[in-house]
Amino acid sequence: MADFAGTGRKRPLLNINSENLLLDPENPRLPQDVQGKSQKDIIYALYKFFDTEELAYSMTENGYFDEEPLVAIPEELPQQFSELSYEELKTNLDYKNFIEDESTKFIVLEGNRRLSTIKLLLDSSLRSEFKIRTFPEAEQHIIDDIKSVPVIIYPKRSEVLPYLGVRHISGIKKWEPYAKARYVANMVNEGFTIDDIQKQVGDRSNSARKIYLSYQLIETVKDEFDINTSKAENLFSYLLLATGQGGVKEFIGLDKKLQNVDLENPIPRDKLNNLKDLFSWMFGEPGKLPVINESRDITAKLAPVLKKEHAIQILRETRNLDDAYDMSDGEDELLRKNLLKVNRLLSISLGLFNNSNKDFVIDDIVKLKETVDKILLINKINL
Repeated sequence: MADFAGTGRKRPLLNINSENLLLDPENPRLPQDVQGKSQKDIIYALYKFFDTEELAYSMTENGYFDEEPLVAIPEELPQQFSELSYEELKTNLDYKNFIEDESTKFIVLEGNRRLSTIKLLLDSSLRSEFKIRTFPEAEQHIIDDIKSVPVIIYPKRSEVLPYLGVRHISGIKKWEPYAKARYVANMVNEGFTIDDIQKQVGDRSNSARKIYLSYQLIETVKDEFDINTSKAENLFSYLLLATGQGGVKEFIGLDKKLQNVDLENPIPRDKLNNLKDLFSWMFGEPGKLPVINESRDITAKLAPVLKKEHAIQILRETRNLDDAYDMSDGEDELLRKNLLKVNRLLSISLGLFNNSNKDFVIDDIVKLKETVDKILLINKINL
């Protein structure tokens, strides 16, 4: 029988010196510009964006909870072990000696926030370098406790990914949407299909396919137009919402059925400029603000606009979503709406006229009459 994600219990659980534990440069939660950077860059990013200071206060009070081991893989797995199944590795004395060797280093795939907190607690010079002034100081017995922490060892990244998915995609410690998308992309890069991923994480709502599609749209825009997509990554939920709208799908050339979309090449060549426009309208670009202010604008205004060519043209020319939306039902409907609005306002104004204010509004009344006369003349209407 082929190995499955949880087979071969139990993985080795070792106490490892924190100096031999490395933060994961491919951590899906890291900002894009930190991916692949140095250990110091990752520590600082986790401190800045994920509040490791809060965790530090807990550790200085309680030490490290052994009930929550880190999960790691060897930094460099020797070739002699790379083709062996876990069942074979369990009884391989050379592998056992390798992972227990005090010189072996490991990359932590689960628990990066905890590890970065430990590294900051143990290294005051690092805190000084980052100008961190409010981090708590650990007493000696806490320092002794966190110098070595429990770690579950997997041989390869691909074997840890299903666990991370269950924990952070469908489990109780869900990641933010773009981190989930990066995780799915990592799984795909490791050779998993979207169907494989959805089965492994118990995804019954097709969410893995949806987030991977939106991830691929970001990658497409970056590759084709060299656009900074940081705002799209931060507002990834907007993109998820947009790609579910019929008007948006038609505008950028997506198939109506998600199952039919080619996730590796989701946008036809002749629709790439439309995709660029969509990103500009939703997330802005240098010198231009986005045309939407909140997620509701996507469903209530942008999607209807993208169904009508004349409304799209107005949006391109003016970047005014309200004006484009007013035109989304056509000129005749806009004219009818405007006349209804004018009549309603005039009806309200009737009750406000009196002898004391007529001199203030006489000029406006004259202009109003001139406009009505022009409408009647142009359209050859006799009343």
